[in-house]
Amino acid sequence: MIRFFAFLLYCFTATLIPPVMAESSAPLHYEQGLFKTLEDIQNLNHEQALTGSREFLRHYPTSKVGQLIYADLLMAKAGILSGIGSGIHTEPKLDDLTFEIKQRLSNQQAPAYEGYLPENIIQLAENQPYAIVVDQSLSRLYVYRNVNGMPVLETDYFISIGVKGFGKQKRGDQKTPIGVYHVTRYIDDQELPDLYGLGAFPVNYPNVWDIRKNRTGGGIWIHGTPSHTYNRAPWSSNGCVVVSNPDFSRIDQYINHDQHTPVIIAESINWLTLEQWRDTQKSMLQQLTRWIKDWESNDHNQYIRHYSETDFNANGRDFREWEGHKRWVKRDRTNIKIEFSNLNIFHYPGEQDLVLMQYDQDYQSSNLNVSSPKEIFWKKHQSEQWKIVYEGIRQFKTAEDKLAENQ
Repeated sequence: MIRFFAFLLYCFTATLIPPVMAESSAPLHYEQGLFKTLEDIQNLNHEQALTGSREFLRHYPTSKVGQLIYADLLMAKAGILSGIGSGIHTEPKLDDLTFEIKQRLSNQQAPAYEGYLPENIIQLAENQPYAIVVDQSLSRLYVYRNVNGMPVLETDYFISIGVKGFGKQKRGDQKTPIGVYHVTRYIDDQELPDLYGLGAFPVNYPNVWDIRKNRTGGGIWIHGTPSHTYNRAPWSSNGCVVVSNPDFSRIDQYINHDQHTPVIIAESINWLTLEQWRDTQKSMLQQLTRWIKDWESNDHNQYIRHYSETDFNANGRDFREWEGHKRWVKRDRTNIKIEFSNLNIFHYPGEQDLVLMQYDQDYQSSNLNVSSPKEIFWKKHQSEQWKIVYEGIRQFKTAEDKLAENQ
């Protein structure tokens, strides 16, 4: 047993375990207590590890990982331990528990703690105080605070994802989707079975890009954990993002379902330096303003050059149909003026050079004034130019959400 933990901690040495953000609502921070016990084992302080493990379980009696470590320490003290996990019969499986320990430890190496920014958040709207980024490869959910459009790390939590991993394609495949989503509502625990813990925040899977990719299914939520266990294994849900009940209660303060808090779910996060992030933001803002300027010029050829002739598709219209429609509706319009606000810009996860922009648009012209929530997908083509491949009215509600609201 000691050799196992020595090997585990050799891979993730104590220098890679910085102090974890304190959570005042818990007498003993879950990961802090867990890491302290593992550090004592690494340093061969077995009595201290046993005492720490006992104290840890006093605060978190339903922790399967805590039970495993405590039982193995007791068996090692008695000198009769035959192998890892022989001190306890566990459910979930032993491999799930050791994988959970490795995931929790490996997160401490994340660039988020070194001041790097997630590539996926290029700009946050002024009406979005927080955004959530999920790194499925690290079993981690990061909460970012909006500081003048820039994401600043607020806190993070361990998560569980689909039992079959990530990249949801169809209903029932038990995978967690990859994409940019938004919280649509809150479901109280009184309305749910114990499986979902203290409640749930549904997100709008499938979104318009999922539908374009013929992805099916639904019911993707951020939710809590059954009362009989502190948390679930890293890969153990039917596709939802699952957190412990204490963490669900903490996450609640960062989610405003009326403002549709963004939830970016990635296989793994690509990280940028502040300089790289600023360059990316500047480039995409320039792309947006050039498109709007050409739109306002009422020069149809200049305007339409921003759209992809090969990949554009929106509301059943391909490029040819879209171009013809736009030419017809603009035939008598003059004095076009377009303003935007509440701009989100996201680098779409799981796709090569795809950017999603969401904003509130105010359109004025000689014969039409209208305000609407918009979303646009831009894709970089071989020419290294960004082209629009989808444009439409922003939709946060899924068919499932609309059905629930009408019940």
